[in-house]
Amino acid sequence: MLSPSHQSEDTGERDLEHANQAAPAQASDRATPDAYAASKRWPWDTRHTAIVAALWLIGAALLAFISVAAHVAGPFPGDVPVEHWVQELHQPTLMRIINFASDANWPTPAGAIALVVIALLVLARQIRAAFCAALSGFGADFVNVTLNDIVKRPRPQGVQIHAVAHLGLYSYPSGHVTHVIAFYGFLFYLTVVAYHGRPAWRPLFWVVRIVSLYFIIFIGPSRVLEGEHWPSDVLASYLLGALMLVVGIVVFHLLGMAWIRFRERRAQNQSHRGLAAA
Repeated sequence: MLSPSHQSEDTGERDLEHANQAAPAQASDRATPDAYAASKRWPWDTRHTAIVAALWLIGAALLAFISVAAHVAGPFPGDVPVEHWVQELHQPTLMRIINFASDANWPTPAGAIALVVIALLVLARQIRAAFCAALSGFGADFVNVTLNDIVKRPRPQGVQIHAVAHLGLYSYPSGHVTHVIAFYGFLFYLTVVAYHGRPAWRPLFWVVRIVSLYFIIFIGPSRVLEGEHWPSDVLASYLLGALMLVVGIVVFHLLGMAWIRFRERRAQNQSHRGLAAA
């Protein structure tokens, strides 16, 4: 039979052991409000990661090929007839619905909307999401401007195409399309990642999804309808925006995993210091 002193020591050791086992889990649970459950691990297994990486590289190579072709050639085969076909749309209500996608994504309103969204994410303590939204959206804008200055493809003109604004910049790629796919695509992805972890926010998530899908679907046709871009400009911009979107998603998950590991290591260090002090 153990003496009271031995029983007290055994009880203290068991309590300390349970506390050490619980510390990492507790630290992980309260790591940060933006540590979504789905981002605590890499979203794809090895096979799917290899597929995503291969598709990204193929997409980048295809974009490089299209960019070279747009630099040395005029409109691609099919550009002019498709442009004419789209501009033959004479339904005022439908045209207003389509063209609003362009109107809301000129540089000034698009930049203002992006900054407001990023600020709201920061206020909601979604720092990782805010950073990756900025990386995806503004990173895509930077690549678009750089590629636009390299390719120097003239805008549609001289082929009976009506242009709304007669912009002075080059045509390839479309800044509107690139920004929308990268930025609103990332916001849509965020609602998918966080949907199950934040049930109180689900109505807001649906609003974000609907707005994002509207812009993603109509931004391409609107740029052709307004006569500012060739259809091939738009398709290449969808590709560029998708490539930057993948970059934003990958960085989002990498930061989440790194943050969780950091908090777990810190909790383990605190536990070790507690044992040493005891």
